[in-house]
Amino acid sequence: MKRRYSMTLDPSLIHRLDLLVDGSRFRNRSQTAEHLLKLGIEQLRPERTALILCGGLETRVRPSSFSTPKPLLPIGYQALLEYQIDYVKKFEFDRIVLAIGYLQEQIVRYLDEHRLGVQLRYSFEKEPLDTGGAIKNAGAGINSDFLSLNGDVIFAGLDLDKLIYDHKKSNALATIVLAKSKTPTRFGAVELDEKNRVISFIEKPRRQPAGESWINAGIYVLGPSILSKIPKGRRTSLEVDIFPKLMRSGTISGFKHDGYWADVGTPEDYLRVQKDILTGVLKPGEVTASSS
Repeated sequence: MKRRYSMTLDPSLIHRLDLLVDGSRFRNRSQTAEHLLKLGIEQLRPERTALILCGGLETRVRPSSFSTPKPLLPIGYQALLEYQIDYVKKFEFDRIVLAIGYLQEQIVRYLDEHRLGVQLRYSFEKEPLDTGGAIKNAGAGINSDFLSLNGDVIFAGLDLDKLIYDHKKSNALATIVLAKSKTPTRFGAVELDEKNRVISFIEKPRRQPAGESWINAGIYVLGPSILSKIPKGRRTSLEVDIFPKLMRSGTISGFKHDGYWADVGTPEDYLRVQKDILTGVLKPGEVTASSS
C-alpha cells in the first residue's frame, strides 16, 4: 500500500518533471517523481552483500553434524541457515554469498533461490580456511562494505540498517556486533571506549569474570580493503590474526546488541534455542529492536 508524502521542490525542477508527463508512460507528476526516485536510489545505493560462513567441521555438535551440516540443523520449523537468509533478505541485500566446505553438497541441494527469493552465490573450500581465510576465498567481486555472519549464530531484534549506518559513520575498517554473555571464555571478550572503538579484544579469555560481559557475536560489517590484509589460500582467523591488528591501529568499532542472540555451537545451546522458540523468548519474526 502506498503512502502519501509531501515534497517541496524548486519551481524549475517541477517544470522539468511536468515536461516528462506525456499521458502514456507518465500520466501525472507524482508517477514521474516516483520513477525518478527509484532510478536515483538504484544508482546511488551501494550493492549490499552478505557473506555467511558455514564451512566448519562442526565437531562441537556431534553426533548430529556427522550427517547434517550445522547450518541445516532445524531451528523451529526451518533450517538455521534459512533463518539467517530470511533475516538478511528483509533488509534488502542484493546477494548472499555462502562460504561452504564440510558436507557442502547438502547445503547446495537444500537451498532454492526461487523459493527463498534471493540471489545466492557459493564459495567452496577444499580445506578449512577459518573465518578470515573463508572471507578472503569468497571476496572476489566484493567492492563495498559487506555483512559477514558466522553460520552458527541466531539472533533477533538486530537492526542491520542501523548497524551498517553506524559502521559507515565511524569510518572503521570493521565493526563487530556485541552481545551480552555470562560465559565470555567461550567467545571473545570486548571492551569499547566512549566512541565505541574497540580497545580490548581477547579471543576466548582464560578467566571467567563475574556477571555479564560484552562478547563478539560473530556478526560483522567489513570494509572491502580488509581483504588485502588476509593472506590468500592460508588458514587465517579473523578474530585471532586480524582484529587485534585493527584494534592497535584504531580501525575497529563495536555495535552493542541488546536483543536476542545465541550460539548453537554445543548440543546444550542448540536445545536452549529450541526451548526459547517454544516459550516465545525467541520470536523469529522480530526483525528490528523495539528501540529502533
